[in-house]
Amino acid sequence: MDKNAIEQAILAMARDPELLEQVKAQSSRAPELVGVDQEWAETILSGNRDRLRAIGLNDGLTILVSRWFNDDLGDAASQGGFLVDDSQPLPNPDVPTGVVFAGGCSHVPDLLARPEIDPPDAVARLLDGYDRLKRDIAAADPDVILVTADCHFQSFATGHTVIGTGAGHLGSMEFFKRGDLDLSLTGRPDFARELAAAVRGAGLEVEEADRVDLDHGLIVPLRLLLPRPDLPVIPIITQPHRSFSPFNARRFGEALRGVVAESGLKVAFLATGGLSHWLDPGHFGGVDVEFDTYILKLLETGRGLDLCSLEPYPLLAHGQYEIQNWMIMLGLIGPGVHGDVYTYEPMEASGGGWTVVAMDLARARAERSAAVGAGAS
Repeated sequence: MDKNAIEQAILAMARDPELLEQVKAQSSRAPELVGVDQEWAETILSGNRDRLRAIGLNDGLTILVSRWFNDDLGDAASQGGFLVDDSQPLPNPDVPTGVVFAGGCSHVPDLLARPEIDPPDAVARLLDGYDRLKRDIAAADPDVILVTADCHFQSFATGHTVIGTGAGHLGSMEFFKRGDLDLSLTGRPDFARELAAAVRGAGLEVEEADRVDLDHGLIVPLRLLLPRPDLPVIPIITQPHRSFSPFNARRFGEALRGVVAESGLKVAFLATGGLSHWLDPGHFGGVDVEFDTYILKLLETGRGLDLCSLEPYPLLAHGQYEIQNWMIMLGLIGPGVHGDVYTYEPMEASGGGWTVVAMDLARARAERSAAVGAGAS
């Protein structure tokens, strides 16, 4: 059943009380009356907002089915759970030409600065996941790597997402008493400016920054994953403390698709941050394993972009303020791409649910080819 058809059915019944009563009286007539099958009509009529949210309908729409369709002012039919609903068919993958690697990992500073604070076996599993991802990047042999991280200690002129256009990037971990972990990276100014122009061309706001001071958000993953020191890196920095929009994060990634495909470059994309992670006083060290598992299940099943349909407040309530970094990557590679979770470790001492995930671009391209071939025949 198409998600848009379900959305239109809810809106049609909301606008026409007589139609709503007809469907309630004879849900078997739902296909003819509102264009959805009986099962989905009964899901709507039961006020099951959890399942409707799971297919990407926004909370403002789904609240109609409880408070208005059923006069359920307490919203009793829903638990506020986050489900992975695989009843909706996946879109045909369409990874842009030139994208040779996509994946994500956490950028926890303690992993390099003081790994001894976390359980040794968990640290070992996490580092093993990074090692696997490094081998993937090396095998992809990219010409440039785009890396998303969120703003920690930098200062920028605007609240927009930032693209680093400098010829080089410098930084250290002196904030964590590890000034010995300095890192110097090569930039790719020409391509970075093309990416920024593409974002503006899509009607989105972006800041170009000649200087992006590196902090742990970039230093930790790149010290662990960069296959060679001279590989050009373009940092893309989100600013969740100033602006947080899952929808625009997805659009930002989508805006890069054309220029990446036309560049003639082999492009790798690494998303960093999270998963669940709080910095606010009194909450640091909390880990939301249940919600992290939900995110990983979405990635594994090729439904990562469903995250971008969630409203900001549920995501922030579950400690996902760094998830925009991943959403940009998902917007670039497009829907229907399955993720391979190399590891997930909840670590309270270092403050979050840490993970390493590789997106299976080879599978996505094979599925695309098969679908195109089937259509041609």
